[in-house]
Formats: sequence, C-alpha cells, structure tokens
Amino acid sequence: MLRYLRINNFAIIDEIEVEFQEGLNVLTGETGAGKSILIGALSLILGAKGSGDIIRSGAQEARVEALFEIDDLGAIPDVIEIDLNADRPVELLISRRINTGGRSKCSINGHSATLTMLEAIGARLVTVFGQHESHALLNPEEHIEILDRSAHLHEQREKVEQLFHVMRKASDELAALKRKMSELEAEASENRFMVEELTKANLKINEDEELRQERDVLKKASQIREKAYEGYQRLYSRSGSVISGLLETRKSIQGLASLYQKMNDVLENFNGAVYQLEDVALELRNVAENTHDDPARLEHIEERLISLKKLQKKYGGNIEYLMARLNILANEVSSVMGAEKALKQCENKLDDARRDLMIQAETLSRQRHQAANLLETSMKKELAELAMNDATFSVCFTEIPRDRIGVKGLEIVEFFLASNLGEAARPLARVASGGELSRVMLALKALETDSSGQAATLVFDEVDAGIGGLTALAVGARLSRVAKHQQTICITHLHQIAARADHHIAVRKFTKHGRTAIEAASLNQDERVKELTRMLGATEDSAPIVEHVARLVRENTRGS
Repeated sequence: MLRYLRINNFAIIDEIEVEFQEGLNVLTGETGAGKSILIGALSLILGAKGSGDIIRSGAQEARVEALFEIDDLGAIPDVIEIDLNADRPVELLISRRINTGGRSKCSINGHSATLTMLEAIGARLVTVFGQHESHALLNPEEHIEILDRSAHLHEQREKVEQLFHVMRKASDELAALKRKMSELEAEASENRFMVEELTKANLKINEDEELRQERDVLKKASQIREKAYEGYQRLYSRSGSVISGLLETRKSIQGLASLYQKMNDVLENFNGAVYQLEDVALELRNVAENTHDDPARLEHIEERLISLKKLQKKYGGNIEYLMARLNILANEVSSVMGAEKALKQCENKLDDARRDLMIQAETLSRQRHQAANLLETSMKKELAELAMNDATFSVCFTEIPRDRIGVKGLEIVEFFLASNLGEAARPLARVASGGELSRVMLALKALETDSSGQAATLVFDEVDAGIGGLTALAVGARLSRVAKHQQTICITHLHQIAARADHHIAVRKFTKHGRTAIEAASLNQDERVKELTRMLGATEDSAPIVEHVARLVRENTRGS
C-alpha cells in the first residue's frame, strides 16, 4: 500500500507531499491543476523512463520519494534485501533522483538500486490504469492478451511461445538445409558423369608409365628372349663359356695363393666376380624362359593406354590429377549423403516440435474457451452493475489453420458487444461509445484485479471519460467495491465518483513568488462538500445543490 508520495522540482511542482490511506483515494481539481503530474511522478518510482526535461526550470535535479507498507513479502523480488523477521507491515522507501543530463540515482531503503529493480518491484506494488487502457480495447489484437490475463494463462501461454520458437528454429534450419541440399545436388548433378567415368576407369598412380614399359617389353619379346638366351649360353651353359674359363683361371690363382699368401685377397675378389657373373647368367636364363609373345595382353595394354589418354585429354591433367579430382568429387557425393541424413533428422525434429506445439496449443485453446465462458458470465454481471443492464459481452474465436499457427496459439480472439436488448453483438471496436468503452474497461480491470491480487495499489487515471449521471454513480460504486480489497487511487472529474472516496485529496494550482506551484490538500467533510459543489459547476450559494452534495457524502460515508 502506498502511504505517501513526496515530490521535489518535478515539472511545475516545487515541493509537495501527498498522503494516501486505505480504501478509495480520490484526487480532484480543475483541468490542468496537475493531478496527472502526480501520477507521472509516481511512475518514475515504478521504473518508468525519465529525462532532464521533467526537471522544474531553474532546478538541478528532480526528486521523487514513495513510502510503501507491504504485508506480503513474496511480492518483493529477491534482489531487494528485506529483514524477514521484521514486524508486519514492512516499510519500503523508494527514492529516485534525475539530473539535468537525464541520469538517474535510485535507492530502496537507502540502498542503491537499478531501474530494472524499480520496474520489477513496481509491477508488484502498483498497477496504473490510464485513459489509454480504454483505447487499447479498440485494438482487437489486445483482446487475446486481456483474456489470457483474466484466466492467468501466462504459464501455458509461455509453453506455447517457447515451443513455437523451437518449431520456427527447426523450420528455419530445415529451409537452410534444403537450400544447401539443392546446391549440392545441382553441383553433384553437373559432375555425376565425370564421377561415374573416373570411378569406372579404376585409375592407379603411374599406371600409364608402367603400361608403356610393359608394352615395349611385349613388342620386343622375341629379341629379348633371343639375346638373353645367347648371353646365358656365352656366360654359362655352352662349352668354352666365360664362367668355365674363369673356373680354370681360379685354379691357377688358388695355386699361387698357396705359394704367396698376399694373393689370398686377389683370390677372394676373383671368387666374388665369378659369383656375380653366375648371378647374371641365371638372370639371363630367367628372362629367356619367362619372356613370351602375348598378343592379347599387348592389345589390352594398347586399348587401356588409349582410354587413359582420352580421359586426360577430356578432363585435363595427368593420372594423379584425375585421381585427386575424383577424390574431391567423391567427398561432394559424401556431403550430399550427409546432407540427406541431416535433412531427415531435421524433418523429424520439426515434426516433433510441431506435434509438441500442437498439444500445448490445443490445451491453451481449451483453457481459453473455458476462460471465455467464465468471462462472459462475469462481464454480464459487472456491466449490469455499471448501468449496462441489457448489454451482452461475448468472446469470439476465429480458428487459425494449423499450418499457420502463431506464437499466440491456434485462434484469434475478439470481444463483441451488444449494448442494447435485441441488438446483434458486433465487434467492440466498432460499436462501443466512449462511455461504454470506459465501463467495459473498468469491468475487465476490476475482474482482473479481483482475481490476480498482485499489485497492492490500483491507480485509475481519469477512466471515467464519456460517462455521467447514473452511470457515474455505478462506476463509483464499482470502484468503491474494488477499494475494499485493494488500495485504490482515482483521478476523476465526476462528483458522483468523488463522493465515494474514503480519502479525498484536492489538487490546486496557484502562484507563489511569481511562479506556478501545486498543492495537494486532504479534505474534511465540509471541504469535500465545497469541492463536490465546485465539480458540479455550482456555487456555495446554491443551497439545493449543496444539500444534494452533502447528502451524497453522508450516504457514501455511511455505506462505506
């Protein structure tokens, strides 16, 4: 609950302190007296943005302080230090200063705080309903937000939103993979024939060089065989061969070595030369025996060399280049296969995300329809109490195709209103007058605050636009009932609403030392009669009006 608000050098305010009480606190005054300036100052305490422009001319800084009394410590964020053993209610002093440069200094119970902290706790302490709230009803996109808030569907709504983003991410990933897959397939298609041809060719490193050498051997097989056999015979096999002569020579050297020891080394070297010549002879025999004419093999080699030459001419480069190129293309094929696998996995992921989203969205839809039925019943009663006895408020749903599901679920919600008996319900934005909009908004907000119980203080900033007479009495009565559960602050120009106040504050603009200033005074019963008379546009000499106002004040005082 807000206990007092102290303001220094804010707009046209030099210094002012306003005390608030439990129940319905009403602020009245002439148009332009500064009532809404007080709410603007309070909004700074709640974390609203501020700039150096709000500072009173000639001052260096604007300062706003607010004292709250809190019974429910659960409303205080954990980042704010509070003595859990302190007596209830706990006092919370929030202060904010703004200098000419627009920089802020915030504190909570004397400890430095951030605007984020002020915003977090402000949402728990005060809820402000301004004239713009009624205009928000003219935007059908806001209706689904109001319905969800009325039924506390934020948790289920959050599930749908999170799963929608999961599905959207999976969908974007799938689209990206499909684009990549298309690019890879296009490239692979262009090179498919080359891959098939090079793969079928079964290339080997230096194959063409080896084939040419083998071809040369096959073409000269007869000459090679003849020469090798001739060399073998001369060295080894025929009578008078080189090796047989060398063996005779070895006997002479052996005899010499037996006589002259130094010849042993000569004998050893000689023996080594003989052994090597024997190896040469055997190799020549081997070549002679294994070299044959093979026309079929020679034809195959010629065909293979022609084929390799065509590939080199067609694709450029040598055998090594073609093999490297094939390896690159094979990797591209592998990439296509990997992309196909990733694509399938992503499709499964998207299907899972879409299925999970649909389950939660259908749950949200059921909850919304249940909430809509309850809201329609409650609004019928609320509007009747606000002098709209024959009005019918309905919540209409338009289903969204499942393949076009949005972040808010499977439906579009719009409020319809039939103001008078026998009329067909039509979109609220097209049929409601200003006064009807104010009452519909008040009814919705009253239901919302009755069910939420979040903010300890409710502020209604001139929500009575477009109404008067008996309707104003009904609105005042509804505000009074709201105030029995939560502290309520209301800025109004209607005496019917002001008469319901538990605490009446008059805001007046005056001149002080040649400058405009504002004061806010708490009124006693006699002063309230004078203020309500002024609000009616009458003077204190108008006895019937004064008596009427006095009776209103007495009746409402007894009623409260």
